[in-house]
Amino acid sequence: MIIYRGNLVINLDDNKEDLHSQIEQLKRIKQLVVNSPAYCLLDGKTQMVDDKSNKKARSRLEHTINVATISKSVIGRIYDLCSVEEISSTEVFKLNKQKAELEAEIAGLAHDLGHTPFGHNGEVVVNEFMQSIQDKETINKIVEKRIKYFGKKYEEEQGHSENFLGKLSFEHNEQSALEFARILEESKENFDKVDINKIITAILSHSISRVPDVPNDLIAQIVRQADKIEYRNEDYEENMQYIRYRKDERELYEYQSLSTDERIKKIIEDMSMEAIEKGIIDDENDALKKSKLLRKKYENVVYYLGKDGKRGLISGDNRERQQMICKRLLEYYYRHPEKIPTKSMTYNYPIKENKDKRRVVSFDKTQLQNDTVAEVAIRYVNSFTNEQCLKQYIKLVKERILHGNGFGIEPIKEEEIEKRKKIQISEQVFKMRAKDIYKGIETHTYEEYVGMLHSKNKKFIENDVTEEASKAIQRNEILHQKENDEDKLLWEMVRNADKERTMNKTKRKMPERIKKQEEKISKGPEI
Repeated sequence: MIIYRGNLVINLDDNKEDLHSQIEQLKRIKQLVVNSPAYCLLDGKTQMVDDKSNKKARSRLEHTINVATISKSVIGRIYDLCSVEEISSTEVFKLNKQKAELEAEIAGLAHDLGHTPFGHNGEVVVNEFMQSIQDKETINKIVEKRIKYFGKKYEEEQGHSENFLGKLSFEHNEQSALEFARILEESKENFDKVDINKIITAILSHSISRVPDVPNDLIAQIVRQADKIEYRNEDYEENMQYIRYRKDERELYEYQSLSTDERIKKIIEDMSMEAIEKGIIDDENDALKKSKLLRKKYENVVYYLGKDGKRGLISGDNRERQQMICKRLLEYYYRHPEKIPTKSMTYNYPIKENKDKRRVVSFDKTQLQNDTVAEVAIRYVNSFTNEQCLKQYIKLVKERILHGNGFGIEPIKEEEIEKRKKIQISEQVFKMRAKDIYKGIETHTYEEYVGMLHSKNKKFIENDVTEEASKAIQRNEILHQKENDEDKLLWEMVRNADKERTMNKTKRKMPERIKKQEEKISKGPEI
């Protein structure tokens, strides 16, 4: 059976027995996802802001649940708008609607399963780590796995042939799809009635950087837009205390004055109508355009760049330190996969004061049989919450202090923090230069762009943010400096411990005669 409404065509499955089987299998898949360690851990990973003093800080789990709810609402509304009285009352129509809602909901619940700790700050470092891998066997094995789960066409679009030996990269949408596939495989259950590739496509397609073109499948289009809707509106609520509106932004101010529920309901309706009128859901409806402007407004707050190249000063992120911690953990476990525990571990990390959750997360070292060491290291570090990353880093530094080089992690050096700050400025200069080239404007020198950047940031502080933002910058500068000083102290302790161990080792190798002479000298002359 086929339903035509406007430019939208929906194919309905007429086989009631098959539909019942698909729905039961989809319900089981949903249960497996929400009970998986990867899903539960999203409760300990913040969505946008990591300010420890901000009680409104949202977890990535909250974002995920909202995306799933919106996705289900949109597909349900599309079916309602497409219903014809003699069809919509039939069991076949109701079963098809229920199946589509479950597909959209599962893709929404699974779309961020592979997200890194510290949000996109962590993702940057995991990507750098992946690009540093040069082992041909590792690269081949990873590409083969990607082709198996994502399909040959998707991988060719990413520039990965079967014999690809170039640099690999990391994106959380792909890691999420891999986690989803792993959950199903590890269950050992048969999901032969479900189109698993359809859900994987929806998970992959939510990232525009990997899938720039709007996907063909309606479920993938919905999840892609639901992700944007959710964070553009809910993340704004988290940062609105810092945002000031100019006189020429009256329309945007009126839009943000609506409650989050009102904005999202309007967008759901607009998306559903757009699907019918155009046969596709893209970024062109009015509500989504406004939410895009809203996003630009608050993202300037979250990614505010200080004069010295420090990012996250308003929102609270110690971005460079977070990235270096994530990098150190990846490097350590890549060198020492045997240090990855096989026993279960627990965590108790409430994002909000009224939460107190304990989850059990298991990691099985036997995965090395099926995965490369690089994949195991990434997956293990991904199993940390923000707080666990920090604790594990300090624990491994202290292990180094106690037992020496080779037993623990390398501490962060001050020059590495400074290097990452310079990278932030270079990235912004590159974007400014790229825009000028696109507009056909004669480009400036690097130093001129840096000057323009500082001037732009100064105007932003003067015109676009509240006084609370300036206070937050001062508060977070002190906090970040304190954290960096703690790292310096740890590094000093490592150096002293290493120096002492070297001296003791040298003494042990000394002949007895020289040792006695050293002791005599150290005692000083007899009086």
